[in-house]
Amino acid sequence: MSAVARPDPLAGLRPRVGPARPPRRMPQVRTDPFRTLWAAVGISNLADGVNLAAAPLLAATLTSDPVAIAGLTVAQRLPWLFSLVSGAIVDRADRRTVVRAATGVRAVTLGALAVSVALGFASMPLLYVVFVVLGTCETLFDNASAALVPALVPSDGLEKANGRIQTTFVALNEFAGPPIGGFLLAIALALPFAAGSLGLVASLAVLTLLPRSAPGGEPAERRSLWADIRTGAHWYWRSPVVRSLSFLSGVGNAMTGASYGLLVLVGDQRLNVSPRGYGVMLAVGAIGAVAGGLVADRIARRVPAPVLILVTSVISAGAVAALGLVRSPALAAAALAVDGFVVLVLSVVIVSLRQRLVPSELLGRVNAVYFTVALGGLAVGGLGGGAIARLAGLPAPFFVFAALMLLTTLAVLPAIRSASRGPA
Repeated sequence: MSAVARPDPLAGLRPRVGPARPPRRMPQVRTDPFRTLWAAVGISNLADGVNLAAAPLLAATLTSDPVAIAGLTVAQRLPWLFSLVSGAIVDRADRRTVVRAATGVRAVTLGALAVSVALGFASMPLLYVVFVVLGTCETLFDNASAALVPALVPSDGLEKANGRIQTTFVALNEFAGPPIGGFLLAIALALPFAAGSLGLVASLAVLTLLPRSAPGGEPAERRSLWADIRTGAHWYWRSPVVRSLSFLSGVGNAMTGASYGLLVLVGDQRLNVSPRGYGVMLAVGAIGAVAGGLVADRIARRVPAPVLILVTSVISAGAVAALGLVRSPALAAAALAVDGFVVLVLSVVIVSLRQRLVPSELLGRVNAVYFTVALGGLAVGGLGGGAIARLAGLPAPFFVFAALMLLTTLAVLPAIRSASRGPA
């Protein structure tokens, strides 16, 4: 009698023997390296705009001394005098590490300031220390992020990438950030600094998504810091194109420092605008700058760089001269919008050209020399514009610096034209 097979009650619970299945892989999140950097820079710009507007308002609750309050700007700009050291560090280290470290230090610094304000320990010396630290980190972050761009996008995409970054800076740092900072400060003195710290933490989180394959700046040979700085300065001086571009930027910044530094007096004495009307004028200028940044790459594709540099420089000088002539707030706002538009286009073209010309391993140091010349022009323009206005009247600085911009453009144009014919 044959045995009857009975169903195995555990059959459904026993593993089946068969070919092994390959392990399931977690889906990988792919990110565009440039978009990652762009997002992090944007968040950082917004945090900076919030805090740069809130800090003077906080200072005004601690002191009524205008010199002491103005000293915050000096404290923030002071580290730029040592930007050559920052440039050498950017070229020595992995640039991804530099932007992350600078962002992390800024987040901790602002967080400590927020805690101090909340506990009632805020003081002017503390604000000065905070702004020196923030300014130092800014020299590293700005240089390293600019040096990363040509490593993350192809050469023919530099204008588009730089246009996005500079438009984001204007929109978030200068347009959106300050009113948010003032609004948060009205709620609680510590709130804008806490928000800025959290924003920088978010920026740092985004920066961690930069892929390991993203190139950095790692020189093959380690030398003294001073030798590295000297090498960068020597390359800069031996490049007539880059040197000419920096001179043009320096004079353009001097014109900006002189005209925008005196614009509030123009609005009050010549245009008779209210504080609200003055704010509207500045907002119109910012809108023009945003528009220029959005279309800079399309214009650059159709117009040769030397021609575009000439045209935008001439229009910018004309717009600044017009600010010294007009008596209508509407015309002044239009001049600001035109100037903002062409200056953003000019800036995008110059930055992209410099990124193409400078070798990657030298970009941090050459950028540092370039920034020193360009930002030095801003200080000279601010001081010179005030002195000229005192000696020759309020409209005079607008005409003097516009003429200087035209003369500088004509002087450097032959060297810039050589960039379209061959290496610098």
